[in-house]
Amino acid sequence: MSTHTRFRHSNIPWLSHLAFLIIPSFILQDSLRTYLLLYTLLIFLFDTENLLLILQDPSEPPLIPHPYLPFLGHVIGMFHHGSNYFSLINETYNYPIYALQTLGARTIVVVSPQLAAPIQRASRNLSFYGMILEVTKRLVGLDEESMRVVRWNLDDELGTGEGLMNEAGHMVARELAPGPNLTAMSTAQLEIFSEQLNALIPSEGCLETNLMGLVKRLFTEANALAIYGPRNIFRIYPELVDRFWEYEAGMIAVMADVLPWVTARRPWLARKAVNDALQEYVEKEYYRAAAPMIQKRVQINLKHGLTPKMAGRAELILLFGITGNAVPSTFWFLANVLARPELLAQIREETRQAVRLEANTVTGKEEKIINVEILKTKCPLLVSTYRESLRMIANLASVRLVTNTHTITAPGYPPILLKKGSMIQIASGVIHVLESIWGPDAKQFNPHRFISTTTSSEQFSSETQVNSTAEHTATQLPKNVPSAAFRAFGGGSVICPGRHFAQSEILGFVTLFVHMFDVRDKETGEVIALPERDNGRIPLSVMKPAKEPHVSIRRRKGEGDVVWQLEV
Repeated sequence: MSTHTRFRHSNIPWLSHLAFLIIPSFILQDSLRTYLLLYTLLIFLFDTENLLLILQDPSEPPLIPHPYLPFLGHVIGMFHHGSNYFSLINETYNYPIYALQTLGARTIVVVSPQLAAPIQRASRNLSFYGMILEVTKRLVGLDEESMRVVRWNLDDELGTGEGLMNEAGHMVARELAPGPNLTAMSTAQLEIFSEQLNALIPSEGCLETNLMGLVKRLFTEANALAIYGPRNIFRIYPELVDRFWEYEAGMIAVMADVLPWVTARRPWLARKAVNDALQEYVEKEYYRAAAPMIQKRVQINLKHGLTPKMAGRAELILLFGITGNAVPSTFWFLANVLARPELLAQIREETRQAVRLEANTVTGKEEKIINVEILKTKCPLLVSTYRESLRMIANLASVRLVTNTHTITAPGYPPILLKKGSMIQIASGVIHVLESIWGPDAKQFNPHRFISTTTSSEQFSSETQVNSTAEHTATQLPKNVPSAAFRAFGGGSVICPGRHFAQSEILGFVTLFVHMFDVRDKETGEVIALPERDNGRIPLSVMKPAKEPHVSIRRRKGEGDVVWQLEV
């Protein structure tokens, strides 16, 4: 369609504008200038984005004009509706890909997994880090000198593999890949969980607590000890556990960077307290007793020129990465099981095959040992429930920055032009509930969704080759669901390297928890109600509950004197 044709068929009322500009010139005299200024402003408010739509290249994603506030309307909508905004637009337009005009750039929103696949592949024209680094800078408080170090050869534009981000990224991916180092970290983590839960409640006692708050405390302490070692900041300063989560709750306000020491004082002070402790952690070399990944990470940062102060702050992003998603993911997994008594009973029964009975010759007590590898490969309902829990809450968009004008192609679609400077968001929350992908029950929780008659011990990589063994277990994805449609861990070239560690720790923790404890609503004494999701927040991690349930926890009957253990 030619530009002239698009002008004629646009939503802009050209004849009305012409009439309202010409006729008043014969009527108004002294106030004509004021009238023309006001009418021009009105045209700007209602028609600017429609004009941009007319002028854009036809092969670009269609621009969706905001109905009354150009440039700012969609931005305000994102802040007001949070994670729901893309869903609201999708309900109206149902485009596989579209553009929103946001201030000086365009945000390209992708809601088709077929189009997400070529976008998330490694490309020098589509940069993940170019998009995420400004967020990282504001998130942890890095100074500009450190950012210059971080940005150097960021996307390997020199083709040498050098630079802080290249070296650190490859190292972390190696350390978190299946192998001896990952096994060591997982073993340490699971041993800590065992100690925590065995000590949590006396055999005849009762703990009344906020379930989300309990998971926050246990995971923060366990992750820090297993990964950052015995001199981690939460072991030295226990009060920082609450400060860390105080910052997490208010970090959007801090990242807005509008006098945060005034406008977001509490989370800003909380971040300062955590950053000060992380600086001490690096300066006093406490990291030398940490897991090899942390030792190497700090040394790489220092080698490339970060000061100890900035190297400490850089660890805040990793703390957030290993804890910020694991905690709400574990909470929702637990809540989905505990709120469904039939599912709870089925998971307890299924996971008995992973429990081994032993008598401790020293203490004389009975021990029950849960093997996490058996959970991952022989317990389909457990793994499927976990993955379905993630599908329902993983709403964080995968992002890319278009560094050079780029064309993507996908079967069934014409070539799509992405112009330099555009920001891309693959809308995970929309993709995860598309009926065309997941079926008519896409918006409902189905714990059996990921169960099939084939097996795979690796649950999260789009490159996995599925084993054809006819064994009833959880598969990588349901039949006919594209690999790019399940986005709990991102995808493509920057799929989350910690997904293996997360799988082991969360499956192990939840299985141990449901075997050891009975959980009831604190007020009613009945089965807990599944809380609603907080859809109004801008997601920087998986979704949180709108209201955190308060529960009473007791040892299960007959389990009071049993010592439980987790093993890889």
